[in-house]
Amino acid sequence: MRFRTPRDDYDFDIPDEWWSFAELDQLVSALGPYYPYKPADAVQIVLLSDIEPPQRSEAVEPFKKYKLVPLLLAFRSPECKLPPIQLAELEDAVYQYRVTNGYHRFYSSIAVGYSHAPAVLFPK
Repeated sequence: MRFRTPRDDYDFDIPDEWWSFAELDQLVSALGPYYPYKPADAVQIVLLSDIEPPQRSEAVEPFKKYKLVPLLLAFRSPECKLPPIQLAELEDAVYQYRVTNGYHRFYSSIAVGYSHAPAVLFPK
């Protein structure tokens, strides 16, 4: 399946087999603004559109099945709480944040329809 980032500036694909295996077709419209996470003092909720879409070299597959499929399955589980995305704040840039840890969480959140993500921010 093909998806677009919130600012419509980057397209990405999740293999149909992975999406179907996670049975997400019927779930997409039933989600809140962000995925469940374990509350902590440092966690903030940020707009996904404020995060620079991380990109990999064209020589590297964009997603690892062993990382992405469990995330997609976790979105279906009411008991599952995922770690927040780790972000670095950016100065004088198009985006406010850059992903330092959470590449798969960023893209899977967009794919299932979240508008926000729990995040831990690191200073510039």
